[in-house]
Amino acid sequence: MELEIVWSKKAAAGYSKILKYLDDEWTEQEVEHFENEMKSFFTTLSMQPYILQESKKKGLRRGPINKLTLLTYRVNEKKSQVQLINIRGARQKSIK
Repeated sequence: MELEIVWSKKAAAGYSKILKYLDDEWTEQEVEHFENEMKSFFTTLSMQPYILQESKKKGLRRGPINKLTLLTYRVNEKKSQVQLINIRGARQKSIK
């Protein structure tokens, strides 16, 4: 069963921040590769929502999307959703 991916404001802002950095610092080809990698990951996540490890915080899951990008999310089976909580660069400070 495929779950709907729902973005929080914080996750959308984090993703936008990463894209802006990549756009400023990398080539267009590398940015396109990153975006394709993200689309592929989110397709996999919608079909296999428990792919990343469970966090210490109850109900949250987190882990790497790639070597430089981390995701925190929650699975809501009642609503058939994967709720993206935060996306950030691996070198950024974690959320508390």
